[in-house]
Amino acid sequence: MILYDLFLVLFGIILGVIVSEPLKKLFTGKYKEEERQKKRVKLLLYVRENQTETLTTEKLANAVFGGKLDISLVNKLLKEIEEIGLIKGIPPKSEDVTKKKWVYVKKY
Repeated sequence: MILYDLFLVLFGIILGVIVSEPLKKLFTGKYKEEERQKKRVKLLLYVRENQTETLTTEKLANAVFGGKLDISLVNKLLKEIEEIGLIKGIPPKSEDVTKKKWVYVKKY
């Protein structure tokens, strides 16, 4: 009986240690932020690797995410990267955000 109780307590402690970090991320919303960060990194890497091309928001949405993400979300992610100063957006003559061009800013 004592061994059984000891086993339950040890199992509970081990399970609590293993599960605590994912549960904390779930309740604090860090999973969503980590996913957003991964998407921003994908976009930034693609822009940096294809500096010679003219990259519009629409082209980036299709090339990086295969058209699975909404263009407005891609535009928002690109604006977040632009705020950091790693890329620069060149606005089109029209108000169409899908035609906005993006270039990588080289920092020396």
